[in-house]
Amino acid sequence: MNLILVDRAEIDKQGLVTLTDRRAAHICKVLKAEVGSCLKTGVINAAIGEAKIQKIHYKNSCSVTLQLDSTLLSPTSNTKACPAKLPITLIIALPRPKVARRLVRLCTECGIAELHFINSYRVEKSFWQSPLLSEANIHQQILLGLEQSRDTQLTKVFMHKRFKPFVEDTLAALPKTQQQFVAHPYNAAIDLTDNNQLQTIDKQQPILLAIGPEGGFIPYEIDKLNQAGLVNLGFGQRIYRVETIVPLLLGKLT
Repeated sequence: MNLILVDRAEIDKQGLVTLTDRRAAHICKVLKAEVGSCLKTGVINAAIGEAKIQKIHYKNSCSVTLQLDSTLLSPTSNTKACPAKLPITLIIALPRPKVARRLVRLCTECGIAELHFINSYRVEKSFWQSPLLSEANIHQQILLGLEQSRDTQLTKVFMHKRFKPFVEDTLAALPKTQQQFVAHPYNAAIDLTDNNQLQTIDKQQPILLAIGPEGGFIPYEIDKLNQAGLVNLGFGQRIYRVETIVPLLLGKLT
């Protein structure tokens, strides 16, 4: 945890926050901080600053009271101290719930601002009912990613249970960019392992990137995505798991 992240609703009128959960345990057991110590702290969707420890109570569990500095208390505080988000909108066919949960955290750490999980022929219907993908669990993974990367800006995660309506309606409504790709291991127009082809991509401009399930999108789905303007993107001859190809692609495209 590289940032103590708090919600504005947790802050009282005196600018104090009392923590009793895993954040307090981290401050006491990992950081071994003391009263008077200043900690790097952020307010969700707001600024990053510092907070001073006012009180520490040890009873059944650890309780820590923090006094936030004026930077964090301002309702119009800027977010310049936050790392910039990547100019990439990521679309992923829903993998196994445990993998999807890890991907939410990974994408948040990497700076993805908007993540869409979509359906596909090869996505099992039971995945969508998993409690691991509840709104609360997804939010928790986003917070963990923000704490790791010292960011306060929540990644937006969307769930789309129907493939065709997503492509025909939702995808068409997303911000348009000239750089729209679908990662597909076959018939790639651009191979990212070829430096000459990689240079045709402008990394400073927004990119929309879709990644299929393990085994790839079926031909019908590729045709629909191609019709929507997405160009097939490859990564050599190897076939990767979803949780492997995501960081590989982000590394190449940034």
